[in-house]
Amino acid sequence: MAFPQVYWLYYPPETYDKRHSMFAIDGPDQACARNRDKLCAYRFALLVQAFFVLLATVIVAGNAQAQALEKADPSHLVDALGVTLLTEEYPPFNFLDDEGHLRGIGAEVVQAMATQLGYGKDIDVLPWKRVLLRIDGEANVGVFSMTRTPQREESYQWVGPVVPINAGIFQRADSANPVHDIEDLRQAGLIGVQAGGAAELALRSYGFENLEPIHHSGGVVGMLEKGRIDLIVSSDIELYEQLKNSTLKRDDVEMVYAFTSADLYLAFSAQTPPEIVRVWQHAYDEIVKDGQFDRIV
Repeated sequence: MAFPQVYWLYYPPETYDKRHSMFAIDGPDQACARNRDKLCAYRFALLVQAFFVLLATVIVAGNAQAQALEKADPSHLVDALGVTLLTEEYPPFNFLDDEGHLRGIGAEVVQAMATQLGYGKDIDVLPWKRVLLRIDGEANVGVFSMTRTPQREESYQWVGPVVPINAGIFQRADSANPVHDIEDLRQAGLIGVQAGGAAELALRSYGFENLEPIHHSGGVVGMLEKGRIDLIVSSDIELYEQLKNSTLKRDDVEMVYAFTSADLYLAFSAQTPPEIVRVWQHAYDEIVKDGQFDRIV
């Protein structure tokens, strides 16, 4: 966008004379008046330039949203704006702050996508069990931040990833029974996992019986600290955040088994029309392209 030229009030030295020079030999009232006029004009010019910069910013933002929508069929867009978005308290990915505002890395990414589309509905924060009941039983429901696993692959439709993470199984570095391989894990003590989460489903499908389902993920580090569990399933981001409220430090825990894929996604129910999912995927692609995603993550 071309900005209109703003001409600053400037008097080159060779043009100074008694009419223009700030050093003109004149009475103090006239000199002050002239200086005041120049200052006002200078401030006005600054305001004009600031106005056009702001206008350009608004236009660019509008163009970005238009690009996110231009490829979408109008009817599909209307349907995409009517979906229900759900999440849970799962810091640092999505959580409510002290004032009741939805925060977190995953939440900010989804909110940026919603802004691209002009989505205006509230995002509901529910216990994970209720979230799963809704997405498993209803059409046009989107849930974040959900781990994409082989066990879940065919059950939902995926947009993202909204949060790329490294996840696995951690133990205390000073453990009396260190784990070295998958067979050690099967024979280990209790492994703390999110109740009903992807890790519990995956590990049970592989025959693990030494699992301790935990309904409040914020307390898992405390259970490891007190010896109530021997290992925990977590992402590095989540674990390091929880360690801030523990006597344990980063060096006190170590990953003993890494999952091949544990990225978090916005998942839509299987009953949701694929056209709606594509609209949201396009919004995700746009925030990746324009740099918003990298700024958040």
